[in-house]
Amino acid sequence: MIDENSKKKNNSIAVLGACLLICVSGIFCLKAKPVDFTLQNMFVILTAASLGGAQAAGAAGLFLTAGALGLPVFAGGGKGLAYLTQTFNGSFVLGYFIAALVVGFFTGTPKKNAPIPVKKLIIACVLGYVLVYVPPVASLLNGDIKNFAEFAPFLPTYLIFDLVKCAVTVPLAFVLRRKFAVEEE
Repeated sequence: MIDENSKKKNNSIAVLGACLLICVSGIFCLKAKPVDFTLQNMFVILTAASLGGAQAAGAAGLFLTAGALGLPVFAGGGKGLAYLTQTFNGSFVLGYFIAALVVGFFTGTPKKNAPIPVKKLIIACVLGYVLVYVPPVASLLNGDIKNFAEFAPFLPTYLIFDLVKCAVTVPLAFVLRRKFAVEEE
């Protein structure tokens, strides 16, 4: 039986490790207009589906905090509060936190000896990728409809890329949920 302090330590290590993975993945992006292609949303959703709500929100929150405080952790080295609030790319990053919360709480904390609900993982991951788009689409619609018209033709390309990432996320989350499963209380 794992004592309470060991559980807290393991949870903290998992959150910090996930945050580090999300931060480092920002280095690997494909520069594109209007938005860079990145794997950060995949790692946010993978974290959420693998660890559950509180830990996923913690990792995504630490990532946002690090970037807002000026560490170059956003795609392509983006950083700062202005990046989050004044750029189109920043609106996607805000969607990461929303996706982490919803996917993490929807899938729940993985439990040892509990079946892994594959349908639930698929639904959660698809929902997560959709939720990432909510803040940027809202910012486009809230601003200038001309901006939305400029972005709309590119949307299918981004959606295909996210569909591929989703197809990778689900089986990885299935495996990782077993690794991060906790004893039932």
